[in-house]
Formats: sequence, structure tokens, C-alpha cells
Amino acid sequence: MIYPDTFDTKTGFDKVRSMLEGICFSPYAKKLAREITFTNDFSKITSLISQTAEMKYILQFIGNFPSQDYYDLTDELTRVRLPGTFTDPDTMIGLKLSLLTITDIIRFLKRLDDTEYPQLTALVPANIPDPALIKKIELIIDEKADIRDKASEKLYSIRREISSKLSGADRRINQILATARKDGLTGDDTELTIRNGRLVIPVSASNKRKISGYIHDTSATGQTVYIEPAEVFEINNEIQNLKIEERQEIIRILIEFTDFLRPHLPGLSGFYTFLGEIDFIRAKAGLAIKMDAVKPMLTDKPMIKWQKAVHPLLNISLKIQGKKIVPLEIELSSEHRILIISGPNAGGKSVCLKTAGLLQYMLQCGLLIPVGDDSEAGIFSSIFLEIGDEQSLENDLSTYSSHLIHIRTLLENVNNTTLFLIDEFGAGTEPQLGGAMAEASLEALSRKGCFGIATTHYTNLKLMAGKHPGIVNGAMLYDTKAMTPLFRLSIGKPGSSFAFEIARKIGFPAEVLEAATGKISTSQLDFEHQLAQLEVDKKFIDQKTTDLKVADETLASLVSRYEKLLNSLESRKQEILKEAKTKAQQILDNSNRIIENTIREIKENKAEKESTRKLREMLDQSKEEILNQPSEPEFLPEPTLIQKNEVRRPEAPQGQLKPGSLVRMEGQEAIGKIEEIRGKQATVQFGSLRLRTKTDSLIAATYDEIRIWEANQKFSKPTGSVFHQLNDKMADFKMSIDIRGKKAEEANEIIARYIDQAILLRVHEVRILHGKGDGILRNILQSYLRDVPEVTRYEDESIERGGHGVTLVYFR
Repeated sequence: MIYPDTFDTKTGFDKVRSMLEGICFSPYAKKLAREITFTNDFSKITSLISQTAEMKYILQFIGNFPSQDYYDLTDELTRVRLPGTFTDPDTMIGLKLSLLTITDIIRFLKRLDDTEYPQLTALVPANIPDPALIKKIELIIDEKADIRDKASEKLYSIRREISSKLSGADRRINQILATARKDGLTGDDTELTIRNGRLVIPVSASNKRKISGYIHDTSATGQTVYIEPAEVFEINNEIQNLKIEERQEIIRILIEFTDFLRPHLPGLSGFYTFLGEIDFIRAKAGLAIKMDAVKPMLTDKPMIKWQKAVHPLLNISLKIQGKKIVPLEIELSSEHRILIISGPNAGGKSVCLKTAGLLQYMLQCGLLIPVGDDSEAGIFSSIFLEIGDEQSLENDLSTYSSHLIHIRTLLENVNNTTLFLIDEFGAGTEPQLGGAMAEASLEALSRKGCFGIATTHYTNLKLMAGKHPGIVNGAMLYDTKAMTPLFRLSIGKPGSSFAFEIARKIGFPAEVLEAATGKISTSQLDFEHQLAQLEVDKKFIDQKTTDLKVADETLASLVSRYEKLLNSLESRKQEILKEAKTKAQQILDNSNRIIENTIREIKENKAEKESTRKLREMLDQSKEEILNQPSEPEFLPEPTLIQKNEVRRPEAPQGQLKPGSLVRMEGQEAIGKIEEIRGKQATVQFGSLRLRTKTDSLIAATYDEIRIWEANQKFSKPTGSVFHQLNDKMADFKMSIDIRGKKAEEANEIIARYIDQAILLRVHEVRILHGKGDGILRNILQSYLRDVPEVTRYEDESIERGGHGVTLVYFR
């Protein structure tokens, strides 16, 4: 059920329907557009929506879908069902072109994957139209819808004879005209002319009997007569007879073709229905592209969860004006079934109401709707709309009487799958009484479990949320500093009407405002002030939340990068240490081998002095070669062979702990350095962590632990400095800068330096305040950003946070 009968006009759906009809090509599709209707059949809605979504994807990303010659010949085909009737050449050319279009569409859709386009491929007929029909038409008529000479042998013969006689008649009448000029019967400049469709010779009245023929006309003065020579007259009569035969032969050909066509009529009727349906789906997809509409997630229950919803007609209108629409976040669920929207006049309450009604109606008519891709939409059995002034002098109805009649109708027909939309609930009468009636009506609607949106200025309706299950407040936001509406819906709290603030802004007399303030109760005034203050507080909290989120994401990114870098360095360190140990072992093995060879040579030569001296020289030479080998990286620990041969020192340094001593805590393996000792408390630096602990819990590091710690310090020193530099830069980096008042060159330098730092620190988003003015700084900024590959996109800030005066920059 859709209520009232003027629903289409009130929501603007009549204009949507007209737009849809204008995109259709075929009369059948236009008829479907005019007859588009609301349904609550979930499976039907799902099918219609999916068909349109599939076609939209084809038009946007695949292309080359047949889009011409969508003729609908259903009426003509119905007319020629009777034997003896025949079609005309213009209809035949339309039949040919439309059959070619139907064939192209069927072949196009058959090439699609039926798993990706299940709805469209399900509509495709099993076969294409009979190609023999198209060939038959092409044999009979040409591209200009003229009957071909060779459509039949007889027609070819008749036209040849007509052509021959026409040539003969032209030749003979020109001969007679030449003779008449020579004999002086007509002037030398006289030319042939046409009267009654015949070529004639203009002759002076005095010479009319000197040329044998038939007079077709006389000039206004009677001085000239127009004669068709007798010889030519006879030829032309023969031509007229031949043309009658030609027409008769053409009719025979058309009747013969129509007889050939008649058995195909039932199948052709189905093809034209298919063409009309495809054209209608194509038009709905075209409308969706124009409106930026999508297919939301559908669920078979009453609910609304729309992200970035916009009124399509308003959006198109604003685009033409070069303006942007503010999208709405609208949600109705089983927990929050009834949304009460309050806020200032001209703040967007009625637009929000119409948007909800129009989009839900479009959805249940099988159209895509302009919402975010992550939106979810449910199905309602009926939609009830009460908006606008419907007072009637003829029916003796006031505005409030009309309002009450509509509310009564709603209460009588509502159920738990009804969606109601009421603008200015309870308005039109004394506020306290109207508010009481509206409150009682809302209570009744809440008990019946229906869903709805109502706008109001009444405080008692704003206070219903929390007292009655399923009712929630919503506010159209207002900029309390600029005193302008933001057109954004915020669910969860009521909105202030800002009556006094708006009056003050437009220059309402101050003394009248002061008097009005004294006439309202203190509690009411406090309530309005509290709502206004809540709005200010919420905007501040939202801004802080956004800043914290950006900072948190930046910090998480840096931590991740540091961890990856540290792991990489640790892995590289282990590889270098392993390589150093291997090389040291090789040096040790070579040394042992040289010593053993030297001892063996001494024994074999029985320790002769000369031989021993030579062997010592060879040993010294080998020693020099080993010592001259490339040294290890300076940050590596000494080779392990020294540890094997050295005299064991005490396990750990002796003496008391003091600043600079290396220690570890009991039960821990990490080595730290004492920075300060005060009494029994010590401050120890463990890497980047500084701890204060008792000296009794500290144990002096062993020599092995000290050697490893020193090696690690040398190894990690370059990296540590990088970490400190990045940390310092990140601590000093600001997520937004202000370049207002800067000259072009200075601004360009600041922008370049700031963007480079943001890229270095892997910041995801920054905010640059440049002001509006003449737009020079904005153009400089955007011109620079276009050439920075790390910038993924940039856009203006929302209106309430600066609009064109602030640019948001996003990085990879």
C-alpha cells in the first residue's frame, strides 16, 4: 500500500519516472517506465535490482552494447495477421533493423558468463530471429526503403519499359521544341515546363493551332498556352499505364512477403517483448549511472541502513549549479524503529524525509538507489507519507484537519512492516495540544511495531527517546559559529531549533528578541542552550577522535617499519658473525697446517741449522700473509680462536658497581648500562628503555657478556641514530599546517618541505589550511600535488571544517 495517491508528486518520483521514460528507446519500454509500480515481493525486487546492476556494469566497464534501432513493430505485426493485408516498405526497413538489433543483443548476452550475469543471461531467448526474414527483406527493398528493380522479373521488365518510354518522350518533345523555335512559333529562349505533371511547350496563343497536341493550361493574360504534343501525349499515357502496372506488381510483392512473414508472427512477438524488456533494463541502468546509484545489500525484513544516501533529483540539480550535496547516514533497525528528527528551519529535515521515502520507493520499484556501496536495504509492505499543506476549501478541510485525517488513516492501516514518514508532526494547531496529539500518536505507532521517520520542533517529542522502546532522536547539524545549517543528520541526540540565533543573524530587532526571551520558561531556554552546547562539544570530540585515529595509524605504521628494519638488521648481523667465525676457523686451520709442516720438515732434516733457519723464514712469511689478510668489519667481535687460547680471566669484573658498569637484572638476560646511582637505587639504560631499580637486584655482566654487548653496540650504532632521527622528526611533525598569508614562492617551499617530511615519515593523511581568497594558494598546492607520485588523492575539507579553504592530502 502506498499512501497518499499523490505520493509520486510529493517525493519527486514522478520526475524520476519521466527521466526513465526519456532514456527508453522503444515504445514498449516507455510503456513499462510509465507503468513501473511498487512491490513488496522480495524475490522480484532482488531480480529487478540485479538485472539493472548487471546492465550498469556492462554499460560502464564492458561497453559496445547495441544501442540503436530499438523499433517496436508489435502493432504493425498485429495488423497484418489477417490474410490479404500487407506491410509497407518503411515497416519492412524497421523490421529488418530491429531484427538485426535483437540478433546483436542475443549474441552479446550469450557471450557473457552466466555465473557473473545470471539475471541477464536468464532472459536470453534460445534462438535468434530467423535470418531468412532479413535476407528476404534485403532482396525486396534497399537501404532507402525503395523497392528494388529486381524484386521480381515482372517489376524489372516494367521499370525498364518505363525508363525507355520516358527517354523517348523526352527526346521527342525536345525535337518538337527545337522545330518550333526554328519556325518562329516560340521564342529562342523558351524552355520546357511542367503542367499537371506533364512536360509541355509554351506557345503564343496565335500559334497554338500550328502544333498538334493537347492544351494543359493558359497564362493569366491568355497570351501563352501550354501544349503537350500529340505524339508525346500518347507516350505519356502509355507510361501512366505502366506505372499502374508497377504499383500493382509492388503490392503483389508486398503481399507475397507478408504471407511469408505471417507464420513468424508469434515468435516475432516474443522477440519484441524481449527487446522492450532489455531496453527498459538498459534505461534503468542508464538512470543509475546518471544518479550515481548502486545496488545495496538486500535483506528480506523491514530495515534501513544507508550510508552516503542522497536525494537524486537534488543532487543532479546541485551538480548543474556546481555545488556538492551533503550525504545522509540513515538507519532504522529493530532496536531503533522510529527516528525523530529535530533541528533548525531550512536545515534539511524535510529533504531527509523525502530522501528516505523516494529511495525506498525507487528500490521497491526495481531501481538502483544513490547510496554508499556498503549500505543495506530492507523491504516494507507499505509506505505512508504525510508532508505538505493539504488544506481544501472544497472539502472544508484546514491544514490540521487534513493532517489528522492522514494520521488516522495511518493508525488504522499500520503494521510491523509499515514505513511512515511524517513532516512537522503535530503542527498546524496550538503547540501544547498538537504536541500532545503527536506524542500519543507516536506511542500508538511504537506499540504496533512499525518503522518511521518524523520531523518536529516539539520538545515533548524529543524527550520520547529513551522513555519508549524503539524511538531514537536525530538532529540536523548546525554550525553555531557561522550560524548556517550543515545539512548533516546525526542520530542519537535531539537538535535545537536555534530560533533566537537565526533571528539574531537576520537582524531581527534586539528589543523584540529580548522581550521574547523573557516570555519563555527558563527550563525551555536552558534545554535549547544545552542542545546547542552538546552540538559544539560533539564537533570538538569528533575532531579530536579523527586526529587521534590519524596519529594512531601513523604510530602503528612507524612501529611496523622499525620492527621490520630491526629484524632485518638482526638477521644481517647473525650472517656477518657466522661468516666471521667461519673465516677465523679457516685461518686457524691454515696456521695449524703450516706449523705441523714446519715441525715435520725440522724432524726430517734432523734440525740442521740452515734448514731450520729457512723453515723459520717460511713460517714468518706465512704469518705475515695471514696478518695481512683483509680485516673483519670493525663492529664484529674478535675471532673465537683468541678466546680458545687466551688465559681465562675472572668470570666478571671485580669491584663495586658504579656509573658506566654493565649489568643485568636477576632472572633476565638483557645487558644494560648504569647511568646513575643514588643510595641503593640505580638508573639503568636497557637499549631504548630506562629503568630505576634497587642495586641489590643488579648482577655485574661477565666478560663474555660485555664483549657481546660491545659488539652489538657497534653494530647497531648507525641504525640507532636513524631511529632517533626518525623519532625526533615524528615528534616534531604536525598533522596540519597553515600557509595563509604566504607569498607564492614561500608557500611553494613550505609545501614541498612539508610533503617530503610526510612521505619520509609514512604519514597517511595531512591537512593544509590555505584559505579561500582568490584561490591562488589552493591552485599552487594542487598543482604541486599533481606531480607527486606518492599522493593518491586530495580533496576539499567538509563544509563545516573549512570547505574550499582546506585541502586534505592522502598518501600511499
